[in-house]
Amino acid sequence: METLTPASLIHFYDVRSRRILCGVSGVDHRSSKHPRQVTCQACVALLGERPWLGAASARDDAAAAPP
Repeated sequence: METLTPASLIHFYDVRSRRILCGVSGVDHRSSKHPRQVTCQACVALLGERPWLGAASARDDAAAAPP
């Protein structure tokens, strides 16, 4: 299995709080609002504890989609 480097980690971006879920900050971090793309173990664990965050992100995407 491929070893993840800090540059290849993808964090979960919480659109409501406008921050990365696990708390890292800075411009050197990649993030996604789509839970299935997340590779950061801390973010994955927090999403497991708070599944509504991923569901809220999916609802926000659907609401923003053009008709």
